[in-house]
Amino acid sequence: MRNPAFLISLVLCMSFGCEQSKRGLTKADGVTIESAEATITDAPVTAVSSEAESEKQTATDSTATACEEKDEDNPGSEDPIIVRTCTYQNYRSVATGIPDYKGRYSWEYTLYKLENDAYVPIKNESLFNDKRNNLLRQVNQRIQAEYHLFADDPNFNDCFTMAETIPEFGYEDLNIGFADDQLVFHASLGLPEVCLSIDGASISFKLSEVAPYLQQ
Repeated sequence: MRNPAFLISLVLCMSFGCEQSKRGLTKADGVTIESAEATITDAPVTAVSSEAESEKQTATDSTATACEEKDEDNPGSEDPIIVRTCTYQNYRSVATGIPDYKGRYSWEYTLYKLENDAYVPIKNESLFNDKRNNLLRQVNQRIQAEYHLFADDPNFNDCFTMAETIPEFGYEDLNIGFADDQLVFHASLGLPEVCLSIDGASISFKLSEVAPYLQQ
C-alpha cells in the first residue's frame, strides 16, 4: 500500500501544479560558479492572443523615435560639431552641439514637420494642440523643482544671486527635441560661464505621456 503522505502530495500536485528546482553551473574566467537556484513551475502557460500582440505593437510603433548622430568638421577645433537628428511620426528635431574652447557643448534645437515630402521648420508651440498650456505648466513646475535643488546648495549660492528669480518659460524659450522615445525640454537661465554646469535643466517625458498634447 502506498504511503498516505505520497497520495496527498500527488493530489495536491494534480490540483495546483508542482515546482521542481534545479541548479546550473556556469564558467567565467576559468572558474566554475554555481548559479542561484532557478525555479521551474509546471503551471500551464497562458497564450497571448494575436490581437493583443498587434495592439501592443501598434502602441510601440506610435511612440517610437528613429535617431542618428553624426560629426561635422569644426575648423580650428579638435572637437567636432555634433548633429543629432530624431524623427517621430511626421516630426523631426535636429540638435546641433557646438563646443567651446574647453570642449563643452552648447546645443541648439530646431523642430521640423513633414509637409509635401519635405521637412519645414516650425515653432515649438506648433508641435502641440490646444491642451498645450497644461503641459507647459507641468514643464515649468519640474524646471522650478530642479533649479531649487541647486539653489539650496551653498556651493551655488553666488550663481543664483545672479539669476535672482527663476523665470516662467514659454514654449519658444525652451529647446525641445526627441530622444529615445521621449520628448525633452531644455531650459537655460543664461548664467555666466563659471556657473555653466548648473545653468541647464532638462525635463523629459515619455512620448506615451505627452501624446495627448501633441498635434496629430
